[in-house]
Amino acid sequence: MIKHKVVVFFSIVVLSLQIAQAQNPDSVKTIPKLYPLWTFYVPAATHFYDGRIGTGIALSAFEVGFTTLGLVYDKDLQKYSNSPYYNYPLFIGLNALSVDKCDFLGNQLAYVKKMRPDFKYDDVSFSELLKQPFKPKNIFTPITIGFILLAGAELWLDSRYSDLPFHRVDKMSFLNREVDKYSGLGIYGTASLAMSMEAGIGEEYIFRNYLMPVFDYRLGQRKGLIISSAVFGGMHAFNYLFVSNPDPIDIISQVGFTAIMGYILGRNVQLNDYRIGKAVAAHTWYDFTLMLGSFLTNPKENIFGVNVTVKI
Repeated sequence: MIKHKVVVFFSIVVLSLQIAQAQNPDSVKTIPKLYPLWTFYVPAATHFYDGRIGTGIALSAFEVGFTTLGLVYDKDLQKYSNSPYYNYPLFIGLNALSVDKCDFLGNQLAYVKKMRPDFKYDDVSFSELLKQPFKPKNIFTPITIGFILLAGAELWLDSRYSDLPFHRVDKMSFLNREVDKYSGLGIYGTASLAMSMEAGIGEEYIFRNYLMPVFDYRLGQRKGLIISSAVFGGMHAFNYLFVSNPDPIDIISQVGFTAIMGYILGRNVQLNDYRIGKAVAAHTWYDFTLMLGSFLTNPKENIFGVNVTVKI
């Protein structure tokens, strides 16, 4: 999981610099000032650099704290699950880092826009970006409702193989601490919302507001959409790096399914003049429905692989 995030981040930096270097020399005086490259690698560095100290402290503490928890408890968490998402603290920390880096990427995109006025992307501010999943205009749309219904259908299919109803759950284990099922459900739900928001915001910004517009501009909308969707799907294969004896069929189906979803989300962004709010909401609430619903419909095989004990 760490590896795939690092690969994506480094790829973005390289692509950013290649775009930036393709500038018109006569426009240098009018383009925005780029963040120093070191701000990409340091948690919340762009916020500190711009004097947003409170935001910087909150983001860096969140990123470093959860990433550290994940690294410390990795072996303990893996004992209970073979799910690719078993190390949920690490996922939360790294996904928060990807959201944080949207600020850096937004600066790169503004730089390109000044050089090439016909380049299209969503220039949403960082603070507004965080609000996108909760805006009614993004929630009550065909794509968001459709994605929620799709998640519900997946949960219904999964529930047919469940032999452990929710009412039989007694306790849940989080980081070697047992809690009762309702307290555990609260923790699970909060973690689900955090991961869903981070994935919805960070991945949509990176893939549908950065990579896709760049590919669209250089190759045309059709090729840009296909390539960015394929990269999005392929990225999810790295989730299986830490799974013991992963099933190749599972990997292929995961990559294919997420590539198709990426295509649908990307096409929605293109049709909405490159505004990503609806795609962010659809992605967020799809993930949240699946994550929380997996515990309610099939507690023993929940997505995070959290260990549960049963009432006798």
